[in-house]
Amino acid sequence: MTRSIILMRTTTQLTSYSSLIHKGDHIIGIYPNKEIELDLAFEFLKDGLQRNETVMLVTEALSKTEIRKKMKTIFKVDVDKLEAENDIIIKTTKEWYFPDGSFTANKIRDQWSNLIDYSNKNGRNNLRVFEDTSSFFKHGFARELVHYESTLGQKFSFSNTAICGYLYEEIDTLTSKQFRTLQECHNLVWF
Repeated sequence: MTRSIILMRTTTQLTSYSSLIHKGDHIIGIYPNKEIELDLAFEFLKDGLQRNETVMLVTEALSKTEIRKKMKTIFKVDVDKLEAENDIIIKTTKEWYFPDGSFTANKIRDQWSNLIDYSNKNGRNNLRVFEDTSSFFKHGFARELVHYESTLGQKFSFSNTAICGYLYEEIDTLTSKQFRTLQECHNLVWF
């Protein structure tokens, strides 16, 4: 499978590359700081809403109140209504990945499958997710994260498109083998 590596630093660049994003893409985004990461996350999710996709943001970088406020400004939609209808989903990393303090890849894959089925039954044609991975590093789950990512493959076989967001400083803590594994298990690599 061909993998594209793209240097991207601005939301304008994301807009111009949105045509490269397809259902099933498993993308790794590596960012110099949290501000750029989140700016691109909101643009990626906005594009998903415009494509009739359920969108999900998984992060602990902002409070849910701050996220909703930014979404209202950027998306220009009724975020509260769409969130109540599960067309917009906001989760902390802890809520989604390790609510009981542990991380189990099989349990997470089941959660994704159930969420995608629910989204499809509610008339959305895809689930678009931006996942901020910083909490994995903060809570000591970097090794488990790399293993989990490697089990997902470069492309999803179900209706899901995801960007896994990493910061440069987090990537620098990985071994070269772990970083290679991350590159190999994503079909698009964005720096």
